[in-house]
Amino acid sequence: MIKFFRKIRQNLLMENKTGKYLKYAVGEIVLVVIGILIALQINNWNEARKERLEEREILSDLQLDIRVDIEKINYQLDFKKEMISNYRNCLEILADKKEASKSEFMEGFKSILQVGDVSLNTTTFNNLQTTGDIRLIKNKTLANSIVNYYNTDLVSWQSALREYTRNITAPYVLNFDYIPQNTFEDSRNNLLIMPGKPKDFKNPGKTLDDYKEDYFIINTLRQKTWNIEALLLRYSDLLDYAKNLDKAIQKHLDNQ
Repeated sequence: MIKFFRKIRQNLLMENKTGKYLKYAVGEIVLVVIGILIALQINNWNEARKERLEEREILSDLQLDIRVDIEKINYQLDFKKEMISNYRNCLEILADKKEASKSEFMEGFKSILQVGDVSLNTTTFNNLQTTGDIRLIKNKTLANSIVNYYNTDLVSWQSALREYTRNITAPYVLNFDYIPQNTFEDSRNNLLIMPGKPKDFKNPGKTLDDYKEDYFIINTLRQKTWNIEALLLRYSDLLDYAKNLDKAIQKHLDNQ
């Protein structure tokens, strides 16, 4: 009988030890799992922080590009408005609504072969498209606005003006008379003047009356004025879009 109770006692002690071992093992597993979860949370936090820094850098670079674009657009707006003013003045002279000499007429006509484009700085945006890093911009409304900005239809409008000037206006004007003389400033602020003047050559060139009687000259002034006026509307819309986008990016950066 005594041996029987001793055996029962030994079995209970063994079961008690086994229970402690199991509790210890479970505790160890729980600690390991908690450690892994904490490590994953820290890693996720570091990744999120890294992405926020990358997003901030991307938006700052885009903002710099857009601000340069704003300067370009403003310059072309002023330049194109001056061209329109000159062409309207030329048309008034040709229509005998204003008295002027040929030299005064040519002063306004001299930009007839010029175009001038706005070329958006797409370096940062193209890199985002290539790498797929545009996903780092968490504000989807802002991301879509950026994509829309760089997919403007400005290129087609500028191309129409450029092709008309180069392929239609230039060949005729170059064959009609001495091309208007322009001066340009190089990086050293020296004036670059077209070599040779009309008086240096045998043919004296066209008179102002010749311009007044030439349908092509009149129509090209009208056509180019219309093209530039249409382009000015696109420039104005693009300028407003660029300014609003600049403000939206700044607001997002300030709220981070």
